[in-house]
Amino acid sequence: MEYIVPFSEGGGTDTYARQIMPQVSEILGVPIQINNVPGSASLRGAGQMVRAEPDGYTFGGFNPPSTPVSYMLNPADDWELTSLRGVCGYARTPYVVYGNPSQGFDGLSGLIEAYNNGDVTNMGGQQRGGIVHVIAQIMKNNDEYGVGWQNYVGYDGGGPLVQAVASGEVPAGITTDASGLSAAEDDRVDVLAVLSSQGSNVFPDVPSVTDQGYPNIDYVGQLTRCMWMPGETPDERVQTMASAVEEALQTDAVQSWSEETGNIIQYNPPEFADQVLQQSFEEIPNNVDLEAMRSSTS
Repeated sequence: MEYIVPFSEGGGTDTYARQIMPQVSEILGVPIQINNVPGSASLRGAGQMVRAEPDGYTFGGFNPPSTPVSYMLNPADDWELTSLRGVCGYARTPYVVYGNPSQGFDGLSGLIEAYNNGDVTNMGGQQRGGIVHVIAQIMKNNDEYGVGWQNYVGYDGGGPLVQAVASGEVPAGITTDASGLSAAEDDRVDVLAVLSSQGSNVFPDVPSVTDQGYPNIDYVGQLTRCMWMPGETPDERVQTMASAVEEALQTDAVQSWSEETGNIIQYNPPEFADQVLQQSFEEIPNNVDLEAMRSSTS
């Protein structure tokens, strides 16, 4: 069997795969080869998943809303991302808002007030046109948030973004919870809000945006890590794989790794993965000017 990871070795999706797939292989009694297919903001590997034979021997993983955003910004002519069949959800990675401590932001409301008063203007994030840029746009354009930043400053990854917030290069920024753990422990950044309504295992005491009275934006507020098979894969093959992954996630090896690293493990069934993918394609175009995003990255 082949498991396609549409990212390079060493990233989050690859790391999860190398912990989970050996257990799935043992449960099914079939060798599973992990195939890293990076490129085109994960679309090269996702396209390979879509075009694979629907025989149950090829599957892969990506993380809505990240790959759906890439697809919406650069749609393929010869394949549809939504044609894939969900196998399962297996984990989630929340995004959070970080602030520079010297700014003294009082939670998310204090941050919003500072932007709207013109006290601060720059919002930090990851590369322009990616999911964090989309989150920042939604928080600006949604009237119930109304975060009035003027300039989006993109960085090459979560680590550089956190460092930019800590140094005061930008007053605040958005990236994953794990990216800012060490800086938060050293009080070099403040953690102002978790963008997932389910909160963060990394920062369990930090209130979510919904806890703070703002609308649910789970469709972008966390990476929902899911697995997929080609669209015509028979139901029984999908269910066999879903059951094997569910069992693999409960093994001592995977559970111990999760506890030691803080990487969340959370099984959800095939229909959950289908719903998450569909929600990305419904919600994001309603809240983001995709044409403007394309122009800003061209």
